[in-house]
Amino acid sequence: MSRAIDILAILLVGVAAVAFGFGLSALGDSQDFRAIYLMIIGGLALRASTEILRPRGGAA
Repeated sequence: MSRAIDILAILLVGVAAVAFGFGLSALGDSQDFRAIYLMIIGGLALRASTEILRPRGGAA
């Protein structure tokens, strides 16, 4: 189970990187709304990947 979670986190980091890349490309083409949308998607994917890997405090 732990390995599947790690793979999901790595996949989300990849999605974030791709979204940021397309966002920068859209920003270069003066497509502001598309760039903002893609940057938000990238940020949310990056946050989700860090939340998945963050250790939880709880009873063992």
